[in-house]
Amino acid sequence: MKSKFFPPSNLSLILYASAIMILVVLLDLIGVPLNAFGIIPQNELHLIGIFTSPFIHNGWSHLSGNLIGLAISGYLMSKQACFKRATLGIAVSTGLCVWLFAGDGNHIGASGIIMGYYGYLIGMALFQRNLIGFVYLAALIALTYYANIRFFATLFDFSEQTSSSGHLFGFASGLGFSYLLKNKN
Repeated sequence: MKSKFFPPSNLSLILYASAIMILVVLLDLIGVPLNAFGIIPQNELHLIGIFTSPFIHNGWSHLSGNLIGLAISGYLMSKQACFKRATLGIAVSTGLCVWLFAGDGNHIGASGIIMGYYGYLIGMALFQRNLIGFVYLAALIALTYYANIRFFATLFDFSEQTSSSGHLFGFASGLGFSYLLKNKN
């Protein structure tokens, strides 16, 4: 009998994505200019960034911060029945909103998807109003706290080096998809 608690089958997708992110940083270290695949708002040549930007990070510090958030939110999300649909929806809607509405700059990193996962898990507790939704929310809060992640400080980080648009659009996308998929979990 397969355990329902560890590891969820979708967790391998989170691990593969993490491995690609590490590989991209390693390629950047040897001079492969992958930052060109980020999202530059309203630039048609950078529409591909909607799909590629989550894998690109500006060095080890940026990557490690995102990997911690991805490990927490990704593990909890990977247990959801709609994981693949929600992830694709969050990634595309976040990337598209950043491309359409964000300020100047090259927007890279997995933060939008991570915040989308946070939004989805919070939305699950709000919209489904069942015990499991609240358990996931409690786990998210506890794990975030013990990992020393300041959720609201991250969500509302408007510093120049941060894609606050990616954070906010990701969170809103996660909430939206948790509402759209609330009867599918």
